[in-house]
Amino acid sequence: MKKIKLLLALTLLFGLSSTAVFAQALTSNKDLLGSWFLEYTKKSPEDTEKKSMGMTWVLDNNQLTQKDIPQVRGNPYDAPAVDYVIEDGMLKVSILGRAGKFDVYSLVDKTDTAMVLKDNKYGTFMYFTKK
Repeated sequence: MKKIKLLLALTLLFGLSSTAVFAQALTSNKDLLGSWFLEYTKKSPEDTEKKSMGMTWVLDNNQLTQKDIPQVRGNPYDAPAVDYVIEDGMLKVSILGRAGKFDVYSLVDKTDTAMVLKDNKYGTFMYFTKK
């Protein structure tokens, strides 16, 4: 009986660790420069439900500009540029109108044409493609 419990515990531990997402550290601004199309977000990498976003993040000169932000009614709009920094391996984006406050994102995965960020506040995964 003890062997079965041990085997069950090891199976659960292995199963949980295999689905865990480990964030990579951002090393420099060069990792992010350019235009990134935010296609969709998900609550977890395993989640099948995707929320379409359809906006573009432009990262240049330590500023982030969100473009073509969809609205329920009317035309898409652009947000004013905000400052960002790479600190402790994470992307810290200033919150407009809130001095000293930041949205913090962890890099989950990145290739030359795709990137996945995790919003550390809400735990949402954001899926980008390079424009």
